[in-house]
Order: sequence, then structure tokens, then C-alpha cells
Amino acid sequence: MSSLADKVVIITGASSGIGASTCVLLSQYNPKLVLTSRNVNNLDKVAKQCQDKGLSPDRVLVVQCDVDKESDLRNLVDQTLSKFGQIDVLVNNAGSSVYRSIMDTTLDMFDQTVRTNLRAPFYLSQLCIPHLIKTQGNIVNVSSISSTKAFPTAIAYCMAKAGLDHLTRTLAVDLAEKKVRVNSVNPGVIVTNFQKNAGMADDKYEKYIERQKTLQPLGGAGDPEEVAKAIQFLASNDSSFITGQLLFVDGGRHVFSPC
Repeated sequence: MSSLADKVVIITGASSGIGASTCVLLSQYNPKLVLTSRNVNNLDKVAKQCQDKGLSPDRVLVVQCDVDKESDLRNLVDQTLSKFGQIDVLVNNAGSSVYRSIMDTTLDMFDQTVRTNLRAPFYLSQLCIPHLIKTQGNIVNVSSISSTKAFPTAIAYCMAKAGLDHLTRTLAVDLAEKKVRVNSVNPGVIVTNFQKNAGMADDKYEKYIERQKTLQPLGGAGDPEEVAKAIQFLASNDSSFITGQLLFVDGGRHVFSPC
């Protein structure tokens, strides 16, 4: 039986993409899952997929939550504790971006991007840490290769994810004495709706995905399940002596220098 059995796992951004794949993958280990995002209709669909994998309905809690709102994050923690009584794992997965150059990035765009990708993980971690200390649990942040690669049309996103990486490292050191581990997965280009939600047109997206065949050495864009497997590893006791790490799930892109 997996070390995730009976563990209470909060996953933000759970309604699609990497978050949804993580929920479905973890379901086979019989945890208690808290699924959260703004899109409650999609959350219900993901919850059904989890149940189809054998997870009992009473082990799935769906909470509608906008991570940009402090009151929603507090409500998320309160509902989790009310139903399950503890928190073992926090997966800070929710993210957003806009594709703009520096001259076209307004302060509102910048603030929104930082609020979702950095401020929300900071505050939700802060809310969960007292409970993670009790369970000697862990945090998995979902960052990006954009934290170490410079993409000129995603300046705010790159900055926010770089900050998230250092939040991972700093929390890992801060909480090590309490036996709370903090790690990150840093995906490359993964086939989800993320780019389209950020404003990329369909025709440009198709070319973008095709181009990854030359940029990600293992061969093209990745699958959300591949990132979910990395999250599962870091969330479980299989990684019990690992903290402060950034695990790149990018087909080798972070080490590749095209000629």
C-alpha cells in the first residue's frame, strides 16, 4: 500500500491539466483528496474520474476556490479540516499567465500574474504549515522551466515562477527542523490548455507544440500524467530524504542549448 493511503491531499488548480491528472493518478493510492479551482463543473467531472478509479466518494472533497482571494483560501483550509481533520500534503498547482512583452505588460497584468503564481502559494502554504507540522507532511509547488529560462513574452510569469522556486528552497530550510518537506516540479511544455488560456491563438499553439520536437530533447511536448507522477513521488514517503529540490519534468529542455 502506498504511503499516500489515508493522507489528506489538497490540490489547487485541480479542474484541468496537470492538477486534474494528479488527482486521478493519486486516486489509486486511496488518499483523501481535496480538489479546488474556480471551475466547479470541471471539478465535479474530475471527482467522478477519481471515483471511477476506485476512490470512495466520501474521500473526495470539492471546494470552489479562487486562489487570488484570501477569504477563499481560508475557507479551503477550514473546509478541509472540517471534513478530514488534518492536512498531509499541499500541492500548489494553480497558475496563470499572459503573453506580453515588457512594453505591453500592464501593472494590472503583472500584479495578477504574481498574485496567482506566487502570492497565493505563499499564503496557502502559510495557512497549511501549522497543520503540516502536526502530520510531518509536505508541500509540492508546481513551478516551470520559465523560472530559469528567459521567455521575453512572459516576463511576469517568468519572474513569478523564479520567486516560487526560491519560496520552495527557503521553506525547505525553514521547515526542515519540523520535518516538513518542500519541493517543486518544474514542467517544460506540457499539452494542456494553459497556453490557450493565456491568450495563444489556436494556429500559433499548433506551431508552438510542433516546435517542441526540436526544443525538448526527449521528443516534443510532455503529457500531464508525466508531471503527475513526479508530484506523486515528491508527495510520498518515497522521497522522505528529499527537500528543497526543483525536479524538472521537461524532456531535457532545461539543459538543452539549440545550435
